[in-house]
Amino acid sequence: MSINDRPSTKNRGIAWPVAHVLALAPIDVWVRLIVRSGGVRPRYWLRFGFILVTSFVGTIATVHERVVLSAVRRRLFEAEPQINRRVIVIVGYYRSGTTHLQNLMSCDDRFVTPRWSQCLAGQGFVLGWSILRFVLVPFLGQTRPQDAVGFGPDWPGEDDFALCSWGGCSSIPGRFIWPSRWDDWKRWHGLEGLSEKELDRWRSLMAMFVWKITRRKKNRDRVVLLKTPSHTARVAELDRLFNGHVKFVHLVREPGAVIDSNVRLHESLAGHLLEDGPDVQTIRERIVEEYASTETKCSREGEAIGSDRFVRVRYQDLQSDAIGTVRGIYKTLGLGFDERVEASVRSYLGRVGAYESTKKTIKLGQVSADEEAIKAEMVARYKLDDEPIARVEIEHIEAPAAKVWRGIGSGVLIALACTTAWIGIVWTLHSLWPSVHPRLIPAVWVCGAVIGMGMRKAAGNGSVGVGIAASSLTVLVVLMAAFPVSVINYNFASGAGYTAQDWVYHNAKYGFEGLRSVASLVFIALGAVTAYRHGRSGAANVPGG
Repeated sequence: MSINDRPSTKNRGIAWPVAHVLALAPIDVWVRLIVRSGGVRPRYWLRFGFILVTSFVGTIATVHERVVLSAVRRRLFEAEPQINRRVIVIVGYYRSGTTHLQNLMSCDDRFVTPRWSQCLAGQGFVLGWSILRFVLVPFLGQTRPQDAVGFGPDWPGEDDFALCSWGGCSSIPGRFIWPSRWDDWKRWHGLEGLSEKELDRWRSLMAMFVWKITRRKKNRDRVVLLKTPSHTARVAELDRLFNGHVKFVHLVREPGAVIDSNVRLHESLAGHLLEDGPDVQTIRERIVEEYASTETKCSREGEAIGSDRFVRVRYQDLQSDAIGTVRGIYKTLGLGFDERVEASVRSYLGRVGAYESTKKTIKLGQVSADEEAIKAEMVARYKLDDEPIARVEIEHIEAPAAKVWRGIGSGVLIALACTTAWIGIVWTLHSLWPSVHPRLIPAVWVCGAVIGMGMRKAAGNGSVGVGIAASSLTVLVVLMAAFPVSVINYNFASGAGYTAQDWVYHNAKYGFEGLRSVASLVFIALGAVTAYRHGRSGAANVPGG
């Protein structure tokens, strides 16, 4: 290995905050993670401090549901953690294309799959998830940080993040936060080396999470669709957990591309670390070892399941003919791929277009002789050197142009309604409790979400223009509410001896001074960004959305 492959080990300055993968994990979960992983060095304190702020939001938004549902989990799943649900699990090591397949199958409304707003706060439930869906918007990009694949609160997510944010039952901390503790945390990857208590916790949380995402009436009879790369090493355990009612789709990809892409994944998520990361060669060697053992374990456990419940497909075939490959999966698993499902999948593919990713040049480490042998064996095992099936092109569907002026017209009405509701709530609270003088500045965050979503829907699609207008109207709501809120709370200069000009001046001064505090400015910024992101996004691309 060249010395140039290794990053500098000296202090590289302050680690800046990011929208962290475990941003919404409760504070008590973070405390356990910190204790287990040995703390946080000073240069990472700013990043960790920001995590604690977002963690506090996640804690407050979901604490009531955690308390209530902990009793439900103990009653339903702690003694015998099994759940009798029809489940399909997409397996395949990281960067094998499983997200693409999950998105395609999510187009079928007979499936229910967890969404990122649920997975990033696995401890939540209906109310908490609804709140956090709004909270997440300003912090999530429209594509994943490692590639150009669609991403956001409503997009299909990975249940492993839910179990990690809920109970630390995942290899994620050792993978993307404390890589020096890789050996400790990787036990959760294949559920090997865990104590019986730890394994039972994973089982009960997994069963409870599936129970939660199927509680809504429309989801109770749907087939559950799950996707998590670590499930590739958990086939036998998942079969036991779901009492033999689970079917698996194993996606395999050319191993050299998988390994290189995983090295890039670690590099792209380096901003989530709470310690200095290892050199690239260490990362590559860890990936190769885990990848090989994971695929071997999956093949062995898959053979014991039977071909009627375990189907394997190649990523190269999925790329060449997505609809034909998905149709083949349905046929093998005994599912009906009718014209309605095909139309939905075809529409999704037409909207997203061809997947293209610009890869920057980074060090990928040295390929060892052992890695070459592992790749050759895997290529032979899965017949990855055979030609892919014939390519079938999908006609691209242009997204409808946003009707910005229609969106603005709707946005004005929504902004007026938000202002009226804001003033009405303040008046009601002050009338009931005269000693209370609420400003309700945090309400601007909710207003921003409502305005942005309403304008996007009225415009028929999102656009930069709709986003900017939504953001501007959100700020306008705060400005319009400031003066009447001041009058309701204090009604300054209203007695004898004061002129109308005095009354206007003093109430306006109080109202607008309240908007200058740091907390108010933060909430106004969050509301404006939330409105912009909702108004800008093309939500119609979300599969199954």
